[in-house]
Amino acid sequence: MKGDEPTTEELATTADHGAAVVSSVEPKISHAVLLTAAQLSRGLFRLLFVIVAARALGPSQFGVYALLLAMVEMLAVATGSGYTDYLTREAAKDERLGWGLCGQLTRLRLAYTIPFTAVVLGGLWTLGYPRAVMVATVWMSLSLIPRSLSEAVQGVLRGTGRYLEFLLVELAFGIALAAGAGLLLVSGGGLREVVATEVAGSVAAAAFALFFALKYRTKQRLRLEKSQLIKASSIFNIYAFVGNLYDRLDILMLSRLAGDYATGIYGAAYRPMGTIQLLPYGVLYSLLPTLSRGTGSDADRQRLEKAMGLLLSAAFVLVLATLAFAKTLVPIVFGTGFAESASALKVLIWAVIPRYLNFALNISLLAAAHERVFAVTSLVCLAVNVITNLLFIPRYSWRAAAVVTIATELVLLIQNIYWLRRLTGSTPMPLGWLRVSLVFALLTGLTVAAAKFVSPVAAGIVCLLVYLAYLYRTGMVAEFAAVWRTAGSSSS
Repeated sequence: MKGDEPTTEELATTADHGAAVVSSVEPKISHAVLLTAAQLSRGLFRLLFVIVAARALGPSQFGVYALLLAMVEMLAVATGSGYTDYLTREAAKDERLGWGLCGQLTRLRLAYTIPFTAVVLGGLWTLGYPRAVMVATVWMSLSLIPRSLSEAVQGVLRGTGRYLEFLLVELAFGIALAAGAGLLLVSGGGLREVVATEVAGSVAAAAFALFFALKYRTKQRLRLEKSQLIKASSIFNIYAFVGNLYDRLDILMLSRLAGDYATGIYGAAYRPMGTIQLLPYGVLYSLLPTLSRGTGSDADRQRLEKAMGLLLSAAFVLVLATLAFAKTLVPIVFGTGFAESASALKVLIWAVIPRYLNFALNISLLAAAHERVFAVTSLVCLAVNVITNLLFIPRYSWRAAAVVTIATELVLLIQNIYWLRRLTGSTPMPLGWLRVSLVFALLTGLTVAAAKFVSPVAAGIVCLLVYLAYLYRTGMVAEFAAVWRTAGSSSS
């Protein structure tokens, strides 16, 4: 330890540095709205850019771009994008420690970037990818340098309740992507221009993050010894990497086992999935600081169960909407060359249901500092994903990858339930899960059956309106809104 910078144990046992600087911001529904808006803005701008890129590149070249995105995302989590969650939790407990760790973890991520990128390039070379793909991967990996800063700062902003600033960082990234999409539409371009836009977006986000870091960081910043830092943070590298690996590896396996066209079809379907799965982010991360400072009380449990009920209902709405509208909208949005992506999306969308629940259960484990469980659950999911994809992709192409995605999420759900029961003695259940599930099942059956006699879009609209009316009339919407009112009153 250098100077007067205490260890985490010393922070708990001494008063040499004063009381912990804890944010007094009470959770409000506006916080969930801001966090959701932040992630949706990133997701929607990303989706816009991907659509423009898909139309400019065509299925085969877009398959290469999808591969690059998957590779760089795996590199991002390997180097430490999971530190954002760690920083949120620690900053919620003591802002001084949050800002101190922010600088330390940014430097640690930068140190990891070069060797990890070399490993990925070695893997691509071993698999026989052409030189052009490897060069493009190097250029895309440059985006990891500014991301190291922006994601670390965002972790502290989120933990200290500065959600508007968090949103502005995301908007900087998204607007840069939108500008790049505009240039592609006006002047054309290929893979090189697409990669350049990705890097520019990361630089823009980092510039905003640096401004907020300089503005808000505390005068006193608490840090850890290097050995402590690596020990405390390494689990966030491991579980995040393994979790992202099983989530992204199907792209790599499709690329090698089924070709660029199948990768492009699947990649176009997976991008809307990446956007709509962002809803849990705002809902749950607005509660994470409160849950992290809590004691596992009944009030915390009820709060989480109401949030889970909201997410389960939202997942059901998304499934109904996709079944009704995907066949019509996907070819219009991505182009007729991606017509098969509608079928892929109609399969993939079912993964949203267990994924939303897994997000909530993971937050529960994270808030209770049981994140080491994530390494075990992620490794099991990775094994299931790799083995089943290797068996079935050669025969069923992207269809196998889509079904395996659902199966992997179900395997994770079973594990999360087991570990929560083992570590805490109980598992939170979504509020009203049985009745909303029964109504959803009935309306799904009606949507499919009615589509044989009338327009699928018309049938879908009617069933969606009936489901939303049911949620409102039964008072479920009011119960979901009470999540943040309860949080605010309990922290007063």
